Amino acid sequence: MLREVIVVAVILGFCFGADQAAAQEAIGTVSRIQGDASGTRGTATQPLVANASVYPNEVVSTGDGTRLEITFKDNTRLTLSENVKLTLDTYIYNRTARLGTIKFEVAGAFRFLSGRLSKLAKSNLSVITPVANIGIRGTDFWGGPIDNQALGVFLITGTVSVSNAAGTQILNRSGQGTNIAAPGAAPGPVTFWPADKVNRALAAVTFR
Repeated sequence: MLREVIVVAVILGFCFGADQAAAQEAIGTVSRIQGDASGTRGTATQPLVANASVYPNEVVSTGDGTRLEITFKDNTRLTLSENVKLTLDTYIYNRTARLGTIKFEVAGAFRFLSGRLSKLAKSNLSVITPVANIGIRGTDFWGGPIDNQALGVFLITGTVSVSNAAGTQILNRSGQGTNIAAPGAAPGPVTFWPADKVNRALAAVTFR
């Protein structure tokens, strides 16, 4: 009986250790950084530097004047502006099963360029902001506060849906954008953003 208990304990310990190892598997790396940024896992916070790994459920924060680019396993690239908080909720990339999921929460300005994951047969990509959810289909786009609006979304290529409880807008032509004036407001009309607004948006995520 004692031997059986010991065997079970060893098996459970092995499984627990394997689960911990899987949970700690890196999902991407810091490919570029300008300024200061940190990553928090659980109660531990450490500075992020070039080539540092990022992990599921990690919270990434950027400081004043910072630009930070993270490249994920499937070559999805996410560039953050200054004073951004990013939560890496879900990242699944399974080429064999041809399925993948990205679900990130971002507060602040960012640029998202989807990689191989978006081309899988079963893919689900989304970015959650404080005022809207952005659904992504094979896309390069910018998002963040702009012109005293709570959120602007600008499409470079691909298609995105911008939605909240008050409504939904679809961007499917390069150069289109939509704004949300304040929390609780519906996404505004889809328009083609003028060059000066595009330049100001992209400057927020451009390395110097």
